[in-house]
Amino acid sequence: MFKFIKDIIAPKKCYSCGKEWHFLCEDCFEKIEKHYFFDEICYVCKKYSKNFEVHDSCKNYSPLQRGDSWKAERSIFYDKTIILTHYKIKLIKKLVKDFKFYNKKDIAEDFWELLIEKMIKHMPDELKTFKKQDFIVIPAPMNFFRKLKRWYNHSEVLAKYIALDFWFKFEKNIIKKIKNTRQQSKLKKENRLKNLNNSFKINKNKVDIIDNKIIILVDDIISTWTTVNEISKLLKEYNPKKIIVITIASWY
Repeated sequence: MFKFIKDIIAPKKCYSCGKEWHFLCEDCFEKIEKHYFFDEICYVCKKYSKNFEVHDSCKNYSPLQRGDSWKAERSIFYDKTIILTHYKIKLIKKLVKDFKFYNKKDIAEDFWELLIEKMIKHMPDELKTFKKQDFIVIPAPMNFFRKLKRWYNHSEVLAKYIALDFWFKFEKNIIKKIKNTRQQSKLKKENRLKNLNNSFKINKNKVDIIDNKIIILVDDIISTWTTVNEISKLLKEYNPKKIIVITIASWY
């Protein structure tokens, strides 16, 4: 009721065309997709892959840090990334920033509606083969102090909408961020993995529910995949059937 009254008094307006009831209307998003369509790719090698699956060969990708003494073997732990659009688009960048930093949580509703369409299109096998109880939706966690500063975890807001739409189980306390790391987008590519080293922790009291489940890991932006991969690495220790990353935008 409160939301209905709020929409009547101060209706949303599309950031692009000014049309009421949406911050990003379908017509404007269709124009974006027409010129900046996000191809189905494996996000590791950036080459074509049906439904955004990570190639089996790419899961063994092992870059090494260079330029300093710190080195670490790597492999890819998530299985799929479904990405809505490109972060380089000014309109998308403005919407994401307002959603993350300026308390405009309602923007999540528009991203949610568009992401649901993309998930239905690119998760045909999973949605047909498995039951709703086989899925768990997990948001990328935020450090306590950063969440206190922003008032909410934007990935959590979006993840709740996705879970509710599909009637999937929502779990926000499986993964915790225990270090208040520097913002990934402000770091060079070679420093991002080092920045996240040992910054996440899994809740051992909840690991039993991960076994043989399809994990939907929700984040806002993916760039060098370090954040989602570090989280996926922890989750893979407890035998999930598959990890699918859902994100609003990509830097690349």
